[in-house]
Amino acid sequence: MRYRIDPETSRVWIQGTSSVHPIHAEANGLTGWMSAETEGGRFVGDDITGHVEIAVDLLASGNELVDRETRRRIDAKHYPLITGDIAAVEAVSNDVADIIGIIGFRGENVQMSGTIGIEEAGDRLVVEGAQTLDVRRWGLKPPRLLVIRVHPEIEVAIRLELEADTP
Repeated sequence: MRYRIDPETSRVWIQGTSSVHPIHAEANGLTGWMSAETEGGRFVGDDITGHVEIAVDLLASGNELVDRETRRRIDAKHYPLITGDIAAVEAVSNDVADIIGIIGFRGENVQMSGTIGIEEAGDRLVVEGAQTLDVRRWGLKPPRLLVIRVHPEIEVAIRLELEADTP
């Protein structure tokens, strides 16, 4: 079954740290799809594929100085999207799948492994996952703003609400 990501209710959160304080950014507006056989809020089989993307300009921390510097460092004009693709499934256990994915960021595609969970929410599926990433793997030097040094490890959490994609 193929599902479409609802951009209004799907969300990504990014948490980082700096030498002064934590940094949080989040956005909705995620787009994409997922194909998986499910039954009763559980994965049935391991034939799971999917694609998600978010426009860099949608990420907001609430601090315009941080947002502007982050977009400049990312070079959002040349690399406006962050993408994620499920490349392979390592294991499936009811409502959890261990996956291998490819994250596209700043023109670089980096393979990662992680876990996604699934649950039914009425007539929708909710897929969630979180992963710690080091932005240097994509060639990004963390910003330094005056005396603030941003650390390269970030925690990324995603919640996708999906609905059946009807032709």
